Amino acid sequence: AQVNAEIDWDRRYRHMKMHTCLHLLCSIIDAPVTGCSISADKGRLDFDLPEMTLDKDSITRDLNALIEQAHEVKTLSMPASEYATLLQITRTQAVAPPVIQGSVRVIDIAGVDIQPCGGTHVANTKEIGQVFCEKIEKKSKHNRRVILRFE
Repeated sequence: AQVNAEIDWDRRYRHMKMHTCLHLLCSIIDAPVTGCSISADKGRLDFDLPEMTLDKDSITRDLNALIEQAHEVKTLSMPASEYATLLQITRTQAVAPPVIQGSVRVIDIAGVDIQPCGGTHVANTKEIGQVFCEKIEKKSKHNRRVILRFE
């Protein structure tokens, strides 16, 4: 059967920007990721943090500084046989990185973050634009949810 499809580029590009921004968020919060959600308008990450040490203003300031530094975002490929190395750089331990034809796709934000990831990303952090930390929620004894939005 023949199928005609069209990508909603504006929506996809907003997803790409938010996804890349969540990688930046991982780089400024030193804790394992326990959950994630990405949409065109907002994104969130859950972190394994027993104490409430996060601050919305600091997160907003630090993220926007990284965005403004215009870091290049590269897509690399790593052999799946190097899985032990991948586990050392993976923030989300509960989800295995996607393996395609013996390789794992790795996103490298120059000097900021490197993670196995199968999602879509922008080519440079400057493309993300301004963001703000909308909310920080305590979801459980060891779970803090950080919600981001575009300004």
